[in-house]
Amino acid sequence: MSAVVYPVIEIFESIQGEGTHMGMPAAFIRLAGCNLRCKWCDTANAFDLKNATYLAPSHIVAKIKQKLVVITGGEPTLHDLKPLVAALHERGKYVAVETNGTNPIPEEWGIDWITASPKPGSGYLLACQADELKYVVDDEFTLDCVAYDAVPPGRIFLQVESGRKESAQKAFALVMKNPERGLRLGIQLHKILGVE
Repeated sequence: MSAVVYPVIEIFESIQGEGTHMGMPAAFIRLAGCNLRCKWCDTANAFDLKNATYLAPSHIVAKIKQKLVVITGGEPTLHDLKPLVAALHERGKYVAVETNGTNPIPEEWGIDWITASPKPGSGYLLACQADELKYVVDDEFTLDCVAYDAVPPGRIFLQVESGRKESAQKAFALVMKNPERGLRLGIQLHKILGVE
């Protein structure tokens, strides 16, 4: 039986710039491979496995210093994350995953926090449990696609599409005009601060 390895695009430290954990120092593990091709994706380099370096969980964990670890992509749930999450937990890490939500996430993976970012118009429904939802507000976005019952109130973020003033204005207006929905404005703090 071969050892488990993961297709890693990059491992880096920064602050978590989005969602509930915004502003917290974090280590990010970006895995290769994605089942979607979103036009506004800011990590298109993670689409293809040929851009990856294959690393065992022990090699990945050895590079991690922060308590909060965010596994992202691409789409990280294309890979069996259980061995990686277990190795991180052995070192006392809190493991968050950022997913497009198209794949079920087995409970036995032991993930501490799941951020799902459903992609309206992709043809996929939300297939996983999540702790928070993030919707990128582009020109086509409407509130009709929001899965309000999937998470507790206050955990749905309308994310501004990076660098687009129109997106910021639209997201702001939707949050302000719908207070009963418990929506939150999502920004990318790391991009505002000019850090990775």
